[in-house]
Amino acid sequence: MTQRSLTPFTWGHANQGGQHDWPFLTALDQGFFADEGIALTVKVIPGGDALAKAMGRGEIHIGRMGTPPFLQAVGNGSFPDGRIVASSVIGNLDHFLLVVRPEIADLTQLRGRTVGVLSRGSCDGHLMRMLLARAGLDPDRDVQYHEMWSQYETLNGMASGELAAQLMVEPLVAQGEAAGVLRVVEPGSVAEPHFQWGLLVARAQFVQEQPDLLRRLLRAYLRGVQHCVENPAALRALLLRGEHAQDAAVLDRAFPRTLPIWNRSGEIDLPGLKRAIEVMLEIGSLKAPLDAQALVDLRGLPGR
Repeated sequence: MTQRSLTPFTWGHANQGGQHDWPFLTALDQGFFADEGIALTVKVIPGGDALAKAMGRGEIHIGRMGTPPFLQAVGNGSFPDGRIVASSVIGNLDHFLLVVRPEIADLTQLRGRTVGVLSRGSCDGHLMRMLLARAGLDPDRDVQYHEMWSQYETLNGMASGELAAQLMVEPLVAQGEAAGVLRVVEPGSVAEPHFQWGLLVARAQFVQEQPDLLRRLLRAYLRGVQHCVENPAALRALLLRGEHAQDAAVLDRAFPRTLPIWNRSGEIDLPGLKRAIEVMLEIGSLKAPLDAQALVDLRGLPGR
């Protein structure tokens, strides 16, 4: 029997290790991308701003990142032809948890301390500024920022006390709670309950010229999403083995806070995207308004 040849393709990620990876790990493990004729490779370019610039240069055609760095890259011209092709599973800020060292009882105690961010231009760099300002702190003067880059998905800074606060997603939050090095203050959605956050984005040229490939990529991804939600035991087993190994107790704490609120459809919350643009303008991360509708092209979603 002649084996079908697969099309090599690279999907860029702004970081690695959080719940946003689970649909990809599952889809690769279950052969969903191979079913679509794709030999997928995930390339991590730490920092949403760095990934957006790489996409703007044409080095990556489709990527996973958050709304803030995407909007800023479109606005500043480093990713001028960027298009939102779907929501990731982390559709809103319910998943993005503000955590602090256990001794921090009030956010005003962050004054003079160092907070960790993936990068100043990534999601947490922008959203940390918003949360600090809403706590009555000057985000430019009252704290110092430590850009973590490839160390973002670790607890090293919080465990040592070098960092006093971060924005994190599961399962790192549950891991930090189990280690006693952090406490959860609140999800980002307390400050902004209607904010489209996680994005799958692509170059407009790729969307226009390769609609079939885009459709197959998104179909495999969404199969991965559905499989995770419907088969948590299989997801748990996958995450307990190999290079992605997680602690079972950590996963048991993380799953109930993630899977039930995932975006399973890939649909974009357009009012939430408009609010994200407004917030970026309010905190000075955008210099001029953007047309939310013009940034969205969902032709690759199944059923469209």
